[in-house]
Amino acid sequence: MGALMRSVIIAIAFVVVVGLAAAIIGPRACSRAQQTAAEAQAGSARSDAMADAAIGAAADTAAAMTTAAVTAATSKENEDAMRRAPGSTTAVPSTSNRAALGKLCMRPSTRDQPGCVALLGPRPGTAGR
Repeated sequence: MGALMRSVIIAIAFVVVVGLAAAIIGPRACSRAQQTAAEAQAGSARSDAMADAAIGAAADTAAAMTTAAVTAATSKENEDAMRRAPGSTTAVPSTSNRAALGKLCMRPSTRDQPGCVALLGPRPGTAGR
């Protein structure tokens, strides 16, 4: 019976050791699995957000390029129409040109420009500036 008792004690000790190991390692493994799953979910969310941002940026760029192309085409059409308009090659009389420049030079933003000062003279109080 001594050998049988020793085998039973060894078997019980083995079960206890395996049980303790499972009790210690099990929660850690579960915790690691949960952490790994959470990290994977966060990585997936980041990837989805980056993909959405890239799609939005591509759509914005395409829209801007389309708008620029339409604007360029419209500008070209307008320029061509002005060049083809009757009288477009006729020189502007110098009196009309001077009158138009005079009106333009009356604006505060252009009044002190050298061409406007030469045309209209300096504004009172700005001589010597």
